[in-house]
This record gives sequence, C-alpha cells and structure tokens, in this order.
Amino acid sequence: MYGYVRPLKGEMKVREYQQFRAAYCGLCHCLKDRCGLAARFVVNFDCTCMAMLLSASECFESSCRRCIAKPFCRRDSYRGDAAFGAAADFSVILAYFKLKDSLQDDRFFARVRSRLLMLLLNGAYKKAKNNAPAFHSAAEKNLLALSELERKSCASMDASADCFARILAAAAEEEKNPQRKRILEQIFYHIGRIVYILDAVDDFEDDIKNENYNVLSYRFGYTDGKLSEASIEEIALTLELSEDRLYTAFELLDAGIWTSILRNILFEGLPAVSTLVLNGEWRNMRKKQREKMNGADI
Repeated sequence: MYGYVRPLKGEMKVREYQQFRAAYCGLCHCLKDRCGLAARFVVNFDCTCMAMLLSASECFESSCRRCIAKPFCRRDSYRGDAAFGAAADFSVILAYFKLKDSLQDDRFFARVRSRLLMLLLNGAYKKAKNNAPAFHSAAEKNLLALSELERKSCASMDASADCFARILAAAAEEEKNPQRKRILEQIFYHIGRIVYILDAVDDFEDDIKNENYNVLSYRFGYTDGKLSEASIEEIALTLELSEDRLYTAFELLDAGIWTSILRNILFEGLPAVSTLVLNGEWRNMRKKQREKMNGADI
C-alpha cells in the first residue's frame, strides 16, 4: 500500500525486530508461492502488519531462505500460515488498484510507468483475484464509490476516507469467529481511514500542482499550495480519534505471538509516522532511507 504502517525500530526488542523481519520475508515468499515472482515486488510494511493481525499464531516457526533483494544472502523467514497467504492476495489486489488509480492522476511518463507495472503484475493480479474474490469485489466496489466522490469534487473527508477504510475492513471477512471478526473490522477500518488521510496530506502539494483531486483542498482550502496550520491541527485531531478507536479494538484482540510487535506498530510506529507526515518531514526521511538501504524496504 503506502508504507505508513510500520514499526518504530528504536523501541523494539531485538527478538521482536528479528521476528518482524522474518514475517516480512515470510510474506514475500507467500507472494511468490501464491501469485508468482512478480508479486514479490509489492511486499511492504502495511501488508506485513495485516498478515500478523489476521494470523494470531501461537507458534513461531521459521527457516533460512534466500532473499530476492540480496540473492547471496539467506534470511530467517516465517513459514507462514493461511492468514499470510490471504494477506499476500490482498497485497497484490491493492497494489494493482493503486497502479490503476495512478493512471487517472499521474502525468504522461508516470502513467507509462504505471501501465508497464500493471502489465508486469497482471498475472499475479488474476491469481489473487481468484484466490480472494470477496476482497476483490469489496475493493472494486469501494474504489468505484471513491471515484464517484472524486468526480463530484466531494469536500467530505469522512466520506472519502470511509470508502478506502471499508476496503481494508473487508480483509476480516473470512474470519470465522464472529467476535474476532468484529474486532478486526474495526482495526482495519481505522487503519484504512488513517492511511487515506495521511496519503492525502502527503500528496497535497503535488496534487495541487498537478490539478489532481485531493479531498483536503475542498475541505479546507489552501494558500500557496499548502494547508494552513489550523487545517493541520484539525486533521491531527481526526487522526487521533481514529487512533483511539483503533487502540480500543486492539486491546480486545488476541494477536498471539505478534502482540508486542503489533503494539509497537500501532501504538508507536503509526503515530510517529503521522507526526512526520503532518510536519512535512516524511518524504525527506523516506528518501534518505531509500538511499541508505539501496531501495530495499527492510
């Protein structure tokens, strides 16, 4: 998705970070096994978090497997379970639809890039669509609703964010336990809502420059292509409200071996990222990270 839902590494125990890396690598291998080699390039922090939330495994089993980003290295990789397989399918579907959306907003060369990536991912997308038809249907339905809001220049931040949030909430649809399903729906819904709003803030100046739809420009207006401090404060408040509901739901969830890692991601990592995005520091930080890690996500 977007990379906002990530751990705060400095606050993790060594064991927790090692397990998170193993989960990330495990999801990468699940993507290859279920959807083909091209699917591995969509692995990210957000969907690793999704996989751990769905998993609730009580047993951590891993093995050393070769890393596609560093072929001469072998890394500890979580062996995965049905939840990681489902998260792999969801990752591909979300990545494909994000590329499809880029065709509407980006300029010529960016559109060419998106179209080429869609062609590369097309086979994986078809497999993921067959593996997760209910999630695909929910994603397609809500993205169409979001497109309609954009066409109407909707000024309601809640209405626009709700469409994206409902897509992530659909990730809990296959959960058999009714109580756990309701909890996961709330968690995923508010993660989705937060991610949508953060992305709108992060892309605001580019969207204004390129004359693309951004709900925040209709909701708050802008001066010299930027949001006012009062607008940022109001956005921060609505993010805090979603965070509070997310935390309340998480306290009711049995996340198994992933509990402490997920607590770090949701209670520390996500708020830290939100602060960076609202302060306008997020893009510079990500650029420095990519330079340091030679393009690797982890």
